[in-house]
Amino acid sequence: MQTTTVTETHHGGAVRDPQGPTKMTLVWNAITRLEVLAMEKNAQGQPDGTMRLRSTYEKSEATAESGSYDPEADGIEAKYRAFEGKSFEFTVDAAGQISNIEGFEGGDGPGSPADAIRASLGQLSSRTNGPGEGIVIGQTWTSDLPVPTAPLAGLIWRSRSTYERNESCQLAAGKAGTPVAAQGETCAVILTKLTLVGSRPGHDRTPDNYRKMGLTTAGTWTGEGDTLSYVSLSSGRLVTVTQSSSEQMDFTVTHEGGDRMTYQGSVQSHSHLALLPPTP
Repeated sequence: MQTTTVTETHHGGAVRDPQGPTKMTLVWNAITRLEVLAMEKNAQGQPDGTMRLRSTYEKSEATAESGSYDPEADGIEAKYRAFEGKSFEFTVDAAGQISNIEGFEGGDGPGSPADAIRASLGQLSSRTNGPGEGIVIGQTWTSDLPVPTAPLAGLIWRSRSTYERNESCQLAAGKAGTPVAAQGETCAVILTKLTLVGSRPGHDRTPDNYRKMGLTTAGTWTGEGDTLSYVSLSSGRLVTVTQSSSEQMDFTVTHEGGDRMTYQGSVQSHSHLALLPPTP
């Protein structure tokens, strides 16, 4: 897994550091092992598509660079390095929805390790799911994926996917640095266009977890992106997925006591996930 995230932010409120960092570039490289822990069944005793998975990070390295002096940069790198050797469990249903993530601690929000983990897990599931009755070349379908951890309620990644063509599957780069062809495997190539949409103007945008802390939120958060996925026709496994996205946010967080913080910024990200060749 290779991920590059560029975050530009501007904060305002009762306390503000005019010399604080406004731009952060984070590059994260990781190797992870996925294990199926359990398969849930329906009333007829057949698997219903819901799985409990464990992801173990065999390698995790990150570099963080800021546009100005940022004493937290080393701390961010250390948080990502700390993933190495650790495991995280999560549930994914037949629609590709990720839930019940357990095993990591620390902060949340744009650019955080927890946010990066959710993004990588989401790429392994929802972006490639097609209609249950199957798909054919040229077919297009749509789906919605909620963003439950955002500071604004009602955000949804809306995707429009098209089954473009079939090609030979390409695994992750080998020792020579070039992709390795999956022996005899053909992949479906699926292109997905993503749009981040919110609730209608005038609606309360405060999530329940913020409201319980005496906070209200308001503002806008938009985004768009695209994903190119290769799925094995023989095994149904996701072989590679490449995604680029751009998000813009402008919102306020107000405490019931009157204190108010503003947050403006953008997040540009590019990521690539690929299966490693089988171990000899």
